[in-house]
Amino acid sequence: MSYLRSQFGRHCEVLEQLPDGRSRVGIAAPTSTMIARQLAGWGAFDEVLSPPTVREELASIAAQLADLYSSTS
Repeated sequence: MSYLRSQFGRHCEVLEQLPDGRSRVGIAAPTSTMIARQLAGWGAFDEVLSPPTVREELASIAAQLADLYSSTS
């Protein structure tokens, strides 16, 4: 959770502490793309539940990286 606070500052809010130790947080930014780009570097360390636009942008980033780095040339 501290990594999200350091990355998003006051735009990151803890909404709920879950029984399994995870946290549900809200993040604010001008665009979904900005949120996705900031979160993409954390890989599977976090999971975006909503909005769908951020999930779609993360999937697009992942596909672009997979295409770039799976190339044998």
